[in-house]
Amino acid sequence: MGKRRILFLIPSLAGGGAERTLINLLHKIDLNHYSVDLVTVLGKGPYLNQVPEGVKLIVLFNNEMTVRGLAYLQKKIGFEWLFKTAMQRKVKGPYDVSICFLDSNFTDLLFFLKDAGKRYSWVHSSYKSYKNFYKFYQNEQYRNKLIRNRYSKLDGIFFVSDDARQEFVEVFGQFPNMEVVYNMIDREMVLTKAEEPLSFDQSHFNFVTVGSLFPVKGYDRLIRSAKLLKDKGHEFKVHILGKGMEEANLKGLSEKLELNDTVVFHGFTSNPYPYMKAGHAFVMSSVSEALPTVLCEAMILGKAVVVTNCSGCRELVDRERYGLMAEQDDASLALKMEQYLLDRELLKKNAAQAAQRSAVFDTGKVMQKYYEIFNN
Repeated sequence: MGKRRILFLIPSLAGGGAERTLINLLHKIDLNHYSVDLVTVLGKGPYLNQVPEGVKLIVLFNNEMTVRGLAYLQKKIGFEWLFKTAMQRKVKGPYDVSICFLDSNFTDLLFFLKDAGKRYSWVHSSYKSYKNFYKFYQNEQYRNKLIRNRYSKLDGIFFVSDDARQEFVEVFGQFPNMEVVYNMIDREMVLTKAEEPLSFDQSHFNFVTVGSLFPVKGYDRLIRSAKLLKDKGHEFKVHILGKGMEEANLKGLSEKLELNDTVVFHGFTSNPYPYMKAGHAFVMSSVSEALPTVLCEAMILGKAVVVTNCSGCRELVDRERYGLMAEQDDASLALKMEQYLLDRELLKKNAAQAAQRSAVFDTGKVMQKYYEIFNN
């Protein structure tokens, strides 16, 4: 028998958790048994050069404004002709399985291929608690259109956490094949890359966080919480690794609160792991998550974590069994961060608990599930 042909579709290879998870997955797939094509709607992102040899990369468009314009027209008036033309011209089946790895309007591109095989979509977001999504899904007419034209036509919908699945059901209802598959985290890669040398001042307590500078990450709350702690006389630093649309606003907030010596913006780095390893604790201040890859990676590195109470984060720390959890409130987050500043035994205990929790991301178990999906 020949190799089974697998198609992955993703909007771009920007520096997010879903994109990094897909790259990790592509590096683990046995290409002796599977032929893999990767379609990016936009040929942009820091992970483009990390696509493994043997995986065929297909770029639909190279201009970001073009993609944004077409996505707007697709959503507003159903204009899909250029997306359909690009897919049919550049993507050549037949495929046994086609997967949109980041569920969105681009999931619909799978339906432009007559020989796509079984069509699946991967949900990496929380569709109810993430207000940017939910404000659209509250529209009954739009929601019913998605149910009718997208989700009811898929052969399966997969979720990166139980919370993400539950929120999806509350918004769109039940469909026949809905399973949870935790993200595959390349443990050995994380541990190896964390060993790269790094000059890092350890004379004070270091909180580290990694993520795109978007509103959903709640970094404004983290900065305000840092102000509360500084005003109480604590000495520490908060290291923020990432870039995004909120960068200017966040830096402005930090300057306004006189935190320039406390909050350090490092920008995007392709290897955040030495910073995560060197930090005393990892903090995640998100408003909404499905299953945050970087939090999983922090646990693999045995870092004590403090998160805000949102889907995904709540699931991973299991309501403080594996880390501290604050409410969606500045004072609450500051209080939880302060617990680590004051109690080094708690810091040590939760570091050990986080390492224990990381066993759930076992590569072998997750890959076995992917192969079941590929072979079904």
